[in-house]
Amino acid sequence: MTGFSHRFRTFWRLLKVTGVLAVASCTPTTPSGGSCARPDLAFAGDVLLHSLIQSDAASRPEGFAPAFGPIAAALSRAELTLVNLEGPTASNIGLGNRPIADPGTLYDGRAYTGFPRFNYHPSIAGVLRNAGVDIVQTANNHALDRGAGGVDLTLQALSEAGLQTTGTIQRGTEPVWHITRQVAGRNVAFLACTYSTNGLTDGRSQVLGCYGNRPSVPSLIQTLSNTPGIDAVILLPHWGTEYSVRPTARQRRLAQAAADAGVTAIVGAHPHVLQPIETLTARDGRQVQVAYSLGNLISSQWALPRRTGAILYLDLARDDAGRTIAANARYMPTRVERFVETGVAVSPAANLPAGGPSIAHARAVLGPRAVGPDGCLTD
Repeated sequence: MTGFSHRFRTFWRLLKVTGVLAVASCTPTTPSGGSCARPDLAFAGDVLLHSLIQSDAASRPEGFAPAFGPIAAALSRAELTLVNLEGPTASNIGLGNRPIADPGTLYDGRAYTGFPRFNYHPSIAGVLRNAGVDIVQTANNHALDRGAGGVDLTLQALSEAGLQTTGTIQRGTEPVWHITRQVAGRNVAFLACTYSTNGLTDGRSQVLGCYGNRPSVPSLIQTLSNTPGIDAVILLPHWGTEYSVRPTARQRRLAQAAADAGVTAIVGAHPHVLQPIETLTARDGRQVQVAYSLGNLISSQWALPRRTGAILYLDLARDDAGRTIAANARYMPTRVERFVETGVAVSPAANLPAGGPSIAHARAVLGPRAVGPDGCLTD
């Protein structure tokens, strides 16, 4: 794949020169705390690479890069950006979870596949990193689609691209599920979990479960929140009912238990549609932001609720008691389209002629505090 790598680097340099990725040119200059201020954290929804997206990538020398080029400035805007990668990136592993010959392409239907058992070419890792992603949630119902070895190869590919991960671990390693990063001068722990692995047995205990795990997710949060030097804990649960705009009672119970255990914010994935953003009151009186689902960042699901997503921006602040909280929640509606020249791509909805319905849908589910492509509040 040497030729592909050279062409990809050339294409990415071209994007930067032409301004598609010129983040500095659109970074707001409003003082911190203003409606256009640079956010501390950005969260995007599911990176769900169906067969159509993979075949589009395989048909062009730039691979997956054009699919994320239009959204890169919005992902890069924050100090730290996270996405959920819905599937493995296990190099040359077939559906039988065994190594096969390199197919020499980004999509062949054997090593690299779509639904129902996903596996993506590892080049997606570098594309996400170049698009502004810093941390990838790897705990989801497709985490074991290439077995235990697929988990290992996925973590390896993401690490080699400079991405950190949470929610899965290598075989034979200590079960440290969280990662810690400094954001806005604070040490923040990120912890991901999933409700299921689609019935595939996690024989090597590599995937953190949201429910029934020992120690439980609330217990892990409580330990982290009581750890000296950790200022905030963010939970990234893969949960809920697919295509439902309403959180389930089970989601709400876990959210409240996490809040009571000391979590700072909760940002969920899996339903593939937007679900509301709410504020919970924890047992100790703290206000905890909960985004139950940010929908799909990219997929080839074309119904309006499924092609509409949101990038959630949060800031870290202190409440009256001096505790770190997530504040100033706002979101940017996104929309997926398929273009003749570049294939399936995700863009800020406001940048698309057909983006109006996605903006309206996002506002209907998420409420006010939408921002435009420049990061400034529009309502």
